[in-house]
Amino acid sequence: MSSGLTTVEGSTSGPEPALRRDAVGLWGSIFQGLTHMAPAAGVMTGIGFIAASAGSAIPLAFILAGVISILIAYSINQLAKHLPSAGGYYTYVARGINPTFGFMTGWIYFLYDPLIPNLCTLVVATYVSSTLSLLFGINVPWWLYASVVYIGLGVITFLGIQPSIRTAITFTVIEVAITMAFSVVLISVHGISGSDLQANFTLSGVPTGFSGLAFGMIFAVLSYTGFESTIPLAEETKNPRLTVARSAVISVVMILVYYVIFTFATTVGWGTGRMPALTADPAPYNTMGNFYWGKLGIGLLTIALMNSSWGCSLAGQNAVVRVLYKMGQVGVLPKAFATVHPKYRSPHVAIISMTALSFVVTIGLGLWLGPISGFGLLATMISIGTILVYALGMIAVPIFYRREHPDEINIFLTYVFPIVGTLMLLPVLYASVYPPPPFPLNLAPYIDIVWILIGIGTVIWLGRTRPQQLAAGAQAIFADTGAASDLPR
Repeated sequence: MSSGLTTVEGSTSGPEPALRRDAVGLWGSIFQGLTHMAPAAGVMTGIGFIAASAGSAIPLAFILAGVISILIAYSINQLAKHLPSAGGYYTYVARGINPTFGFMTGWIYFLYDPLIPNLCTLVVATYVSSTLSLLFGINVPWWLYASVVYIGLGVITFLGIQPSIRTAITFTVIEVAITMAFSVVLISVHGISGSDLQANFTLSGVPTGFSGLAFGMIFAVLSYTGFESTIPLAEETKNPRLTVARSAVISVVMILVYYVIFTFATTVGWGTGRMPALTADPAPYNTMGNFYWGKLGIGLLTIALMNSSWGCSLAGQNAVVRVLYKMGQVGVLPKAFATVHPKYRSPHVAIISMTALSFVVTIGLGLWLGPISGFGLLATMISIGTILVYALGMIAVPIFYRREHPDEINIFLTYVFPIVGTLMLLPVLYASVYPPPPFPLNLAPYIDIVWILIGIGTVIWLGRTRPQQLAAGAQAIFADTGAASDLPR
């Protein structure tokens, strides 16, 4: 299989180096989305939280979250074919609605994608630490593992997008191969019964009914977060109008199938009537790995989880630093963030800044709440931020097409998909705040609200003191896509 990368020739010299064009092909873009969604970690780290409310209907939660994500992906498809830019949702909403909403979308975006490396590293660091102690009697503090992760993360992303994508593909292939092989074993040992299908795919498996399923979907939606990370790579993607649009949809469909198989195998292998025990187990896949494959199973599943965490952190950082780059380029953030390394063609100032900030947040949060509780808080914060950004992006679709491309309006793609997708997000958003979850998860809505209020104050200040920079977000985004001439002004 091709890596999805294309060789780029030409001098990198010049007074203002830019991101490397045509560096990522279709498969590279697909794997950027898949890796960001963290296939193995998306299930292994969140399944206890989902089972606590959704019971054995974990696959159903992932199916519904997948349907929402497919609707969102089709909305991205509609915007990406006209707005290929590293600015991502910031660009889409700025152009679709207005620059003020675009800035706020970019501001809310920082409630989730910059926190993805923290999320992945916190919970997996604890998992790896306990596994090394169990298998080899080695005591590796979680913070030491986290430190190594961030050093590697900074180096790989600094070296450019091509090494990053190749690494992401390698990580994803390994984790999927291990977890799918394990799933085949679980299903083949236990078989598939009618009662298993009912418990996994209907509300009969949910102790508290739809409200419990909706709360479980918070973490299921979180597991799909990242398919849209293909957007910020648009300026480095070959034929971005087509590639970004296709890769978002393809990656969601692929991981939906993966999630259903892996979660169904997990509930069957654990026992559909034993979900409370799954929730209570701090490392359920160590337990299952040891039961079915012995200590080798523990080791292999931990490798899958580590690969998933590393890949997710890598893809997340690749996405967010390019949004910082674009916001610096148009003057909303300091111009230093738009600096590109002359040799590696990476936004190295944004990379160094983001790596350092992620390290500080991970260590600080882990020391304050502990890695597991810190993960739960971040997961809830990220879910709320994700829902808001997704909703704003979908709202932008009909507005953008009515204003700039009325001749291309499709009743389903322009109206039905974005509206239905937004409405399906509302119960998940409601369940994330009511009834109030336990501490520290209950802090998430308040932290998000404070962040949004600061953003509102900032955008008011920018509108009064730097209106030209705020407006530039919607007008200057095509400067380096090489395809500005045919776009509406």
